Amino acid sequence: MSSNRRTERVGTMIRDELMNVLLKDISDPRLVDIIFTEVEVSKDLHLAWVYYDSRDGAQLSDKKRAEIEKGLKSATPFFRRKVGQIMASKFTPELRFKQDTHSGQVTHLMQLIEQSQQSPAGEE
Repeated sequence: MSSNRRTERVGTMIRDELMNVLLKDISDPRLVDIIFTEVEVSKDLHLAWVYYDSRDGAQLSDKKRAEIEKGLKSATPFFRRKVGQIMASKFTPELRFKQDTHSGQVTHLMQLIEQSQQSPAGEE
């Protein structure tokens, strides 16, 4: 159980650092419209799956997703170096990026809930 908390803590630390780097140090226009939603770290801390989505939660087109993946691939060594600087371990996990397919659904559901709360149907 403690290793699970450890991997969660490391994942959160990595996500926070990647977001800071993305906002402050990355100027690649392909990466302007994304956020990192979650990081899952393997138990041995050698691999981290970094999930990303669009900032507004909109569905990414295949063309846009391909551009983002190219941008992430070219920035991976820089991201990994920055993560290595904040980690207190002998090694830095390999970063693998995946589109987060769930956060867009959550955003859509939240919009529907907000719309239903604002609708005049509940007013008398």
